[in-house]
Amino acid sequence: MSGKPGIVVLGSPRSGTTLLRRLLDAHPNIACPPETYLLSAAARFLHADQFAAGLRIGVLDGLSFAGFEEAEVLARLRGLTFGFLRDYAERVGKPRWAEKTAFDAFHLAEIRRLCEGHVKFICIQRHGLDVAVSLRDLVDKTGGYVQELHDYVRRYPEPLEAMARAWIDTATAIAELADSSEDAISLRYEDLSADPAAQMQRVFEFLDEPWDDELVGRALAGTGQVGFGDWKTYARSSVDRSSVDRWRSLPEPVQVKLAQICNPTLERLGYARIESDDDEDDADAARRRYEFGLLLNRMKNEDS
Repeated sequence: MSGKPGIVVLGSPRSGTTLLRRLLDAHPNIACPPETYLLSAAARFLHADQFAAGLRIGVLDGLSFAGFEEAEVLARLRGLTFGFLRDYAERVGKPRWAEKTAFDAFHLAEIRRLCEGHVKFICIQRHGLDVAVSLRDLVDKTGGYVQELHDYVRRYPEPLEAMARAWIDTATAIAELADSSEDAISLRYEDLSADPAAQMQRVFEFLDEPWDDELVGRALAGTGQVGFGDWKTYARSSVDRSSVDRWRSLPEPVQVKLAQICNPTLERLGYARIESDDDEDDADAARRRYEFGLLLNRMKNEDS
């Protein structure tokens, strides 16, 4: 087996992580299975509750009372999670493993604790409003919210705002990793979809893997092993930009509200600030729009 470290893909859900997985898995040296949830499960294992008095309750603290040092516990857990991925790579005849599970982005602190210094991270970002729209599609498609989104939906009853807030937290954590670690590379979905060959050449150079001019076409020629993930990418035989700027079709008041929430993070990630003449939108304006909508509906009913 290769002595090169494993690879962990990190991105907010609906940021192009499944497309990136397919491109990585098409490389003859890299095996990237469908979503395994291994690292999310490991992160939950490491989670601890901390109380005001400073007391922490969790596995690491509990095992410390039994004489197990944190480094040993992390090493054992790392051996378990990485072991499954190494075995998968061996099974498909490739020397190096990669892992992509989109909702890992919600567990980044624990995943860094477990993996940093032992893997290469590929961090992918996407425009926050497009992520919010696509996450709403995911909820509509599956008929429910995954556990990681529950807190956001409880705090923010409007689904698009809840999805935007989730994007801010995950995108920020991923950006902090990319900025602080020499073992991480960052790219944007918009750039990947515009020129996948150029972006993947940069990624494989970072991974110290040779480039193959046929890789992009080979990656999308078939579905490969279909698992959890973005169902749309499995139905496509080429990379296109049809999912870029979908947020522009949102009603203007919705764009304004989401822009006010997302603009600071968008600018931090290098995206253009969303400008609007309605930046001073308030409750009176919202009420006027509502009344105008009622009036239009009444006129339509009278005409019919």
